[in-house]
Amino acid sequence: MKRILLTSTALVAFAGAAAADVALSGEASFSYTTGATDPVDNGYSSTVSLTASASQALNNGYTASTSLTVDSVDGAEAGLEGGSITVANDSSSITYYLAGSEGVGAAYIGTGANDMQTDDGVSFGSDDPQVNKTARILASTTMGGATISASLNDGDQMQVGVSTDLGGTSLQAGFDQVGSTFGAQISGDASGVAYTVAVDSANNYGLSASTTAAGADVTLDMGDLGWKIGASMPLGAATVGVTLTDTTATPGTGWEVSASTSLDAVALGFTLTQAEGSPAPATTWKMTAGYTAGDLGVDFATTGSTWSMDAAYDLGNGLSVGAGTSNTANTAYAEVNYDLGAGAALAVEYGASAAASAGPDEDINAGTSISVSFSF
Repeated sequence: MKRILLTSTALVAFAGAAAADVALSGEASFSYTTGATDPVDNGYSSTVSLTASASQALNNGYTASTSLTVDSVDGAEAGLEGGSITVANDSSSITYYLAGSEGVGAAYIGTGANDMQTDDGVSFGSDDPQVNKTARILASTTMGGATISASLNDGDQMQVGVSTDLGGTSLQAGFDQVGSTFGAQISGDASGVAYTVAVDSANNYGLSASTTAAGADVTLDMGDLGWKIGASMPLGAATVGVTLTDTTATPGTGWEVSASTSLDAVALGFTLTQAEGSPAPATTWKMTAGYTAGDLGVDFATTGSTWSMDAAYDLGNGLSVGAGTSNTANTAYAEVNYDLGAGAALAVEYGASAAASAGPDEDINAGTSISVSFSF
């Protein structure tokens, strides 16, 4: 019933609208692959995504807007990927999210103080689906310097959130009907120390603070999962850092020491790490080196006996090439990319690997593929 009433309000606000301004955008790609590790990946493939959007100023001071996205993969019948319908003015709005699309629940008040807390509280965890993506209908209004929001999910369960700025101090609070959970978060700056404190009714809590002292950037994170303290500062041409952590139930403190520097076209980095645990685990190390000269870039990384190297060169006129290799599963790849302009691109990729993929972003599959893509 709640959702029906809110939707009815939106439909009434649409009344009297003139013809809307409509825009169409989308993406399309086509590829052919041969020699893939998994035979299913061989052959032709295509994707098409289209988004239609429209907006219109109404006679009553509101603006109505809507969007709709449909996708088709390998020629299959296009399906609804997401969309929304919104009616808004300068101080208030109401949005209905279509099937396939979910909004951010009103009780979501950020990522919480830091990564020390659990992510199951109303005031924590941008990755928590209960907190982050639960709104089928979301309404908000701003009055007296405060923004008040309310949302309903598919089960007609409500979230309510309030946020305001108290002279440079940000205060947020939220209530989630699922579990009757509530939480609050406050952040600001006091005597050069930036801080965020978050708590909730499930006894999750977190504190994050950062400042600069004696030329060093110092950070402190603590909460119900433990604590982490770090400091970094420049020493000549280098930057050194130290981090101590105790964030798990396992006894024993972990630590990391890092150093990095840039010498003209060369960038160097070194990290020495010991994970948390008792007895203390063996230390691990990683070294990186990069070289940049004009349109040429080369990167090298090694961790113990594992190493990788990647190179890329911009030939100009929209044409670039790249290649790389590592001693992990005999991985090697090469790619040629050509920007055709106006949102179009052509790519030829080759991967030789016993693993599923290769490349610096692990997005080049074993085998040879040629693809063309467009955006409009």
